[in-house]
Amino acid sequence: GFQDSGFVLNVNPDGSKYAMMKGTRYTISGKPLPSLANFVEKELDLIIDPNGTTLPASCNLKGIPESRLNAESFAEIVNLFGSGGESRISLKRVDRARHGTGHAQEDIYNLRTGHIQFRLPDAVIWPQSEAEIAALISLASQHDWCLIPFGGGTNVTHSTRCPTEATDSRTMISVDVKLMNRVLWVNEEDGLAFVEAGITGADLIDHMETLGFTIGHEPDSYEFSTLGGWIATKASGMKQNKYGNIEDIVREVNVVGAKGLMAHKHKVRNSSVGRSSTGIDLKTLMLGSEGCFGIIVSAVLKIWPLPESRSHESVLLPNFQVGLKYMKDLSKLRAMKPASVRLLDNEQFRLGQALKEVPSKFESLRNFVSKNIGYYMGNFSDMSVVCATITFEGTFNEVKIQKEYVRELASVHGGILAGSKVGKAGYDLTFAIAYLRDFALNYNILGESFETFVPWSKLERVIEATKRKVFSEHKSLALPGIPFVCCRITQLYDDGVCIYFYFCMNIRGVKEPSNIFSAIERSIRQEILDNGGSLSHHHGLGKLRSSFVQQIHSQGQIDSCVAIKKALDPVNIFGARNGVFQ
Repeated sequence: GFQDSGFVLNVNPDGSKYAMMKGTRYTISGKPLPSLANFVEKELDLIIDPNGTTLPASCNLKGIPESRLNAESFAEIVNLFGSGGESRISLKRVDRARHGTGHAQEDIYNLRTGHIQFRLPDAVIWPQSEAEIAALISLASQHDWCLIPFGGGTNVTHSTRCPTEATDSRTMISVDVKLMNRVLWVNEEDGLAFVEAGITGADLIDHMETLGFTIGHEPDSYEFSTLGGWIATKASGMKQNKYGNIEDIVREVNVVGAKGLMAHKHKVRNSSVGRSSTGIDLKTLMLGSEGCFGIIVSAVLKIWPLPESRSHESVLLPNFQVGLKYMKDLSKLRAMKPASVRLLDNEQFRLGQALKEVPSKFESLRNFVSKNIGYYMGNFSDMSVVCATITFEGTFNEVKIQKEYVRELASVHGGILAGSKVGKAGYDLTFAIAYLRDFALNYNILGESFETFVPWSKLERVIEATKRKVFSEHKSLALPGIPFVCCRITQLYDDGVCIYFYFCMNIRGVKEPSNIFSAIERSIRQEILDNGGSLSHHHGLGKLRSSFVQQIHSQGQIDSCVAIKKALDPVNIFGARNGVFQ
């Protein structure tokens, strides 16, 4: 997250605790949140001590081994970059630690405690052109270096970690493409933009909006993640219902590999051929390649005019089973689905309520009236109610029609419209949750999220089995307190949904808590697979989930992927060993 943002815990004169988010970036920033600490204490059966010892924001990195890149190789890279080249290569421990990790719980825990027992890159470099990357790959081939591409560093799969020394003893270099962040051209008539791969989602969205366009792709990590990372992981965004996933938005990909530039050739400038039947598609080959085929340098994207109307809504429903039926009916709207529809289970809805400031007297009265209409009718209770948060984007007529469908279906399922303010707050909760994990770790609470695609026919089974597995694993290990697990549905499809699970636990007094948490997470992932869920909907495999590969791919498919890798990269310059290339 941003350094100027993050939750802090304060104490009132009467001894009561309240949280607050620093900064001004988010809707909840600067507002006292009196219920959050109490919610966490109750749900996890623990006491938060505001004066207790907290984990440091970062650790002392002096224990990290020195880089093994020799002076001669360092000078060659500097010479490659020309004047000022020294500023675009780093052997500093802090840069190597940041580029050898991501945002998985193990990464954050290890960075904050100093338990970095995995290998880090020997150097970090920042090329700023396709030609520099091609020259770097040539050097890597000559010196037998391994290159690992790096975008925004938001991966949660260990995909930017280096292979172990026993697996690959070569010099490891992290190639950060953030300086390649230009929009090279925009073709407004065709609705296309040609963009370098190092641009962050936030910068790309802002740039396109100044031109009157949107890319429609808004993953939870969009503030920091990059276009190249989206392609490499086969990402999905919050507004998938309207704009599609990254595979629907990207038209072409340019990649520099071991044999040079891989790209579609054009006779005419500033254009793309659109759909064509011309053999194996480079874009398809690169989607989900996780840095193992080459370095993605640019892409042609589909863009849309900014929507005439943007608004939010929310619907309270009696329980999660009713909420699932409501979501399935919304999915049947096909092209008329709202841009984003999310269903929060009761636990996550109550967490969202704990992230609210003290309401005004008018808001308290309005909330009391709207809530109790349903409660007095006997359909709702605090411990079962769920919430669907909805985002609309489109023409005025499209949004009007979609809102009518939302209201009609809410009525059919006994729901209550809770208003646009709750809807927007639910959408924004995504960004706050990332900061919550770091805040919780201050007080010995370790948490993580994990996602999966589940068919409609297996959805309730997967949810029930996953939550049950969390509690059984926690109990079998005799861990302190009570685990907290919640979920939300984030993307709708004709045949199923993407669902996120969130799990956190008290680690006070627990030895090697990160390893124990990881073991529980692996058992949960296995439970999801055994009950009909996927290994990943959009986070990818990296090294974290590579041990599951043989359960989801036949040996023939694995061998074929490895053969393609061998043909594209004969000496394994791009040796990150993610996914099937473990």
